[in-house]
Formats: sequence, C-alpha cells, structure tokens
Amino acid sequence: FLKPTSLCDRKTQQLRMTQISEKAQEAMEKYMNTIPPYLANLVKYLNKDQSSLPDWESSMIADLKKTVQMRLKQHFEVSATSRQKFVSMPTELWQEGDTGMFNLNEVPRKVLGYLPKPELAACEALVQGPVTMEIGRLRKRLDEIMDVIRSSESDRAEIAATMQRPDCFFEDLEIHHQELEKWEPLFDKKTAIIKELEQREEFLEEIEEFESKATGDKERYLKANSLALADENKFRAYAAKKLKELDSKAIKLCREYEKETGRHFEIDGTSYLEMIKEQKFGRLHNPGLSLSKLPPESISLAAKQRYAGLPVSGLVPDEDGMSRKKSLHESGEDPKIIRGKRGSLEGTPE
Repeated sequence: FLKPTSLCDRKTQQLRMTQISEKAQEAMEKYMNTIPPYLANLVKYLNKDQSSLPDWESSMIADLKKTVQMRLKQHFEVSATSRQKFVSMPTELWQEGDTGMFNLNEVPRKVLGYLPKPELAACEALVQGPVTMEIGRLRKRLDEIMDVIRSSESDRAEIAATMQRPDCFFEDLEIHHQELEKWEPLFDKKTAIIKELEQREEFLEEIEEFESKATGDKERYLKANSLALADENKFRAYAAKKLKELDSKAIKLCREYEKETGRHFEIDGTSYLEMIKEQKFGRLHNPGLSLSKLPPESISLAAKQRYAGLPVSGLVPDEDGMSRKKSLHESGEDPKIIRGKRGSLEGTPE
C-alpha cells in the first residue's frame, strides 16, 4: 500500500484493510465446522442485553455459559491440536479479558467453528440437555394445572400449540413461561373456589344420606319417639338454612371469578352456575319438609319449563320432556360434578 499523504488517504486505506480482513475471515469460515443449533442459540442469547431478560432466563444462560466454558477449559488441557490452533490467534479474539475463559459470544470474530466436531457435539449436549429438560418440566406443570382445575377442551386448546412445539430453544422456553404466567394465577383462584364448592357438595351428600335414612324407613313414625322426630326437623331447618347460604356463596364465587378473569367458571367444560341450578332443581327449601329432591314425576311442569328457560304454559303437553331440555335429575344422573360423576348440561333433547 502507498504511504497515506492525507486524512482522506488514511481513511481509504483503513476501509480497504477492513474489507480485506472481512474477506479473509469469510474465506476462513468456509473451512470452519458448523456450530450446532443449541450451542448457536446460546451464543445468540449471550449477545442479548442480559438485564432485559427475565431472571430465570439470565440465570439459566449464565449457568450454561459456565458449564460450556469449563468443558472447553478441560478440552484445551488435553488437546494439543486445539491449543496450538488457538494460541496462534490474538487472545482477545477467543478469551474473555476478565476471566481468561473461552469467549462464547463470537465477538469480535467467530472462532467456535475452529473446535473439532466431537468437542462441538459435546458442548451441544451440555446446552440441549438442560433446556429440553426445563421444557419438559414446564409442560408437566401445565398438564398438572389443566388436570387440577378440571379444564375444558377449550382450555387445553389454548395451550396445544405450545405443548406441541417441536423445538426446545430459548424462544420456546420463553413461550412456555408465558403460558405458565397466564395459568398459575388462574390455578390459584380456581383451586381455592373448587375447595369451597367441594365442601358444599359434601354437605349435599350429607343431606341425601340423612334423608335416605330418615325417609327410607316407613315405620319410623311408629318406632321413633317425638324427640327423635323433632331432632330430624331441627336438622332439616338447620340444613335448609345452611344450604341456602352455601348456594349464595357458590354463586358469588363463580361470578367473581368470571368478572375478574373474563372466563366462565367451568368444571370439565360445564358451567358450574348451571350445575348449581341443576343441583337446586326439584328440591323444596322448606324446613318442615324433606330436603330430598322430589321424584321427577312429582315436579310441576311449570318448574320444569322454568328450568329449561321456556315460558311457563300449561297449554302445550309436556310429552315426557321431548320439547324441552331435561335436567340431569330427570335423566337419573348425578349433578355433583366435583365429587360425583360428571353430568352434561350441553344441548337440548334430540
């Protein structure tokens, strides 16, 4: 090169030297080994602003970086070929200035490709293993949440794309964490309500067991004294009042959940508000009478029409409920979907 005689000449020479250096690096990269995908993904995230990443992610990146660097340190201790290859380079190209460890950022030059293929494969496994394991853990947690909150098919459809992602890179980890950030609060809210509803259904079972024993014996009025019968009526009065309070609380909890989350409170895809309506259908809340549900044939047509959301009218014959939606009680199914067999309130009779 000619000796620069002016500022313009010096700038031109610097530009040419840069271009020559870039072309030389491009030529050398053709002979470098390809960086495997998980290791390349780690390099990509090492070059991000770590302070902008979530704590879980920056911590994981730091741990993986340290693991790979320790592996490479051991590799240079036993591999004379790699030592000779890298020692011939300026240390600022492949070593961290403050630690002397291998610089995984690939800045200012790409140098990982100079490592032998078996060593790159070993580093790849060190990154891929923990990332894949973490995605497996997050998917297991999402599955647990879906099971415990008795999710609907539409709930599971919301996470289907995430659960079926074929890759396990940091981008995929981020998406899984975003799903958990969405579902963990819903899990906390819904499980607390389910616990309250379970207590309510336990009390419904207690009432059914009491009435089964009390009314199942037709001769109890002959055998029992007046005090025993009075105790029965006291329990009915207590149970009727408590059940009314439990119903009101259950309805309030479900509506508050729906208001706060914008989602229906469902158990296995069935609206629990509809199930409360079903559980109350056919039961006379009269302290002086049995708390058992009336037999379907003893429930008035007007009550059945109100349940189905139809106008109350006695002009149209019921014809065994063929013209309206029938209740689970009429179908002989258990409406206690938290503790009992799940019923279905979907659709109307065919």
